[in-house]
Amino acid sequence: MSTSQKPHFEHHESVLNESVKEASSGNLHHEEVAAPMTMPIPPFYNSKVAAIGFASFATGALMMGLYCIGLLTNLPQVVVGVALGYTGICQFASGLMEMVQGNTFAATTMMTYSGFFFSFGIMFSPASGFLEVAEKQGTEALETCVGLYMLGYAFISFLFFLGTFRQPYLIQGTLLQVFLSFFFSCLGNFLHNHTLIAVSGWISISLALTAYYVMATLIYDDTTTFIKLPSF
Repeated sequence: MSTSQKPHFEHHESVLNESVKEASSGNLHHEEVAAPMTMPIPPFYNSKVAAIGFASFATGALMMGLYCIGLLTNLPQVVVGVALGYTGICQFASGLMEMVQGNTFAATTMMTYSGFFFSFGIMFSPASGFLEVAEKQGTEALETCVGLYMLGYAFISFLFFLGTFRQPYLIQGTLLQVFLSFFFSCLGNFLHNHTLIAVSGWISISLALTAYYVMATLIYDDTTTFIKLPSF
């Protein structure tokens, strides 16, 4: 190799070394960029958001039960305010938060029953016109419509109950009572049997007490009260 060619070789080698250094630094930069980023955890992520759902559901079930048995009144409008202003909204909010946390079963059930209370409140609101149209067809036609409405929720509640066999007994008991309440209400309205509708109401009151208990087990801790309730 001639002397005149050597500087050219050295220059080529230095360029190659610089390229390797740049590539190496580029790889390091790429690894830094590709490092996983930690996302901030929402403040409610580790909270017991189901307590909101159980509290609102229990109150709605209690009002439905009192209406069905006709203890104080037999007007469905007594449930409308609670259904639209409390149970429907809180069940929906709780369902959304359960969905964010990845609890598919809880999110599905809560948002389903949120839809029930929203739709019940809308149906029996005077502005919907449902009662006015149904009453023109007679009481039996109205009860048949309500029976059909309850049938849909009885069916999906039974499917929810089948999904509780590996869950705590309190959840099993809650969804079993939900199914029975819808089932007897459906049957009573279809058969125009007010005794069966009253049975549905009593089951609904029992359901409300169970749901209140579940709520209490979720919110009673060392920071709120000295009362401790067993969860089973």
